Amino acid sequence: TSPEMWILGSSDFGAQVAAHFGMPSAFAWFFTAGAGGMEALRLYRDMYRPSERHPEPCPALCVWALAAETAEEAQRHFTSRARFRLFRDRGVFLPLEAPDVAAAYDYSAAEQARMDVFRRTAFVGTGASVAAQIKDLAQRTGAVEIAVVTWAFDEAARVKSYRLIAAAMASAP
Repeated sequence: TSPEMWILGSSDFGAQVAAHFGMPSAFAWFFTAGAGGMEALRLYRDMYRPSERHPEPCPALCVWALAAETAEEAQRHFTSRARFRLFRDRGVFLPLEAPDVAAAYDYSAAEQARMDVFRRTAFVGTGASVAAQIKDLAQRTGAVEIAVVTWAFDEAARVKSYRLIAAAMASAP
């Protein structure tokens, strides 16, 4: 009845700690947009020391994802996250803003280009498209579990996103 203990890390250090103690390891893909994730998973598997409770490695990922009824609606809600991340990467920690406020900001060409990269690489779209991206990532990485976190300005959009992704994952083969 004790809770399952995991190591959540955003670098290869957390993966090495989990491997050393024979614990499940979850890589915080949502912190780094995957940067360093494949290397951390490789180190975890290569260095894994079996434990009584976990004789085999148990690699997992935690991803940021957002789904909506349409891809356009999902992208609109994603604007808040994209602006947050753009500034966070500069060391400026803004609160999540309403999508319309974030969209109204006068972005430079370089900022817009960076946000376009975020849009292309994020798990954002309909429930089915996000579920397909998550399944593809799981297959490419060999992750046995994937946790989803969604930060959205609108709580109703966040809750709906979880429902859409869950429904799409449940209906997937």
